[in-house]
Amino acid sequence: MYYPYTKETAKNMRTEGASLGDISKKLHVSKSTLSFWCRDMILTESAIGKIQTSGKKKSIQGLLRYSEFIRKERMTRHALQKQEGAEMVSALSDRDILMIGLGLYWGEGYKYENGELGFTNSNPFMIRFYFKWLKLWNVGKDSLIFRITLNEFFREKEKNIKSFWINFLSIKEEQFSKTTFIKTNLKKASVENMEKYKGILRVKVRKGTALRNKILGAIEHISNS
Repeated sequence: MYYPYTKETAKNMRTEGASLGDISKKLHVSKSTLSFWCRDMILTESAIGKIQTSGKKKSIQGLLRYSEFIRKERMTRHALQKQEGAEMVSALSDRDILMIGLGLYWGEGYKYENGELGFTNSNPFMIRFYFKWLKLWNVGKDSLIFRITLNEFFREKEKNIKSFWINFLSIKEEQFSKTTFIKTNLKKASVENMEKYKGILRVKVRKGTALRNKILGAIEHISNS
């Protein structure tokens, strides 16, 4: 049983533009009872507007909560899938590294008849793996020469980008040749991705002709097998 003033309070709140849901929460009265109490009420346009606005806000809030739930669920699913992939690979043997590196060089390495042993990529982690691969061929960091290629738009960022590569790869500034600047479409190197953009790094091995021939021989063997 409800007190008489509860019904009057509910009607007053409804007149002021409160939704049935809000009234129900505040007065602890079921929506069905409130609907019965207020069934013959004639609301002003102002009250109707408030109720509609409140309903829209709650609808938007509900959608946002649902979107956040879906986002977290997707992130959890992706994390589990990545973990499964990592567990499938586990620790890499030297032969694993050798074969992966040959695949990388096959795709991104210098293969033209200029005698140079070089590799070009924009992914810092791939470059770091390439260092590990070169170590299997007894090539250390001191034997490497680097050159950065940047979009002209990032000319003022050259110093910061070079510092990033130096710190990430633990290499020396004197190993870098002059940076190359090019004018290209900013579709990938957009203003929104300024902090992520690190250009393209070329890694060349000093006096690497003999090793290059060995690597190309290994790749040729793979391609013919």
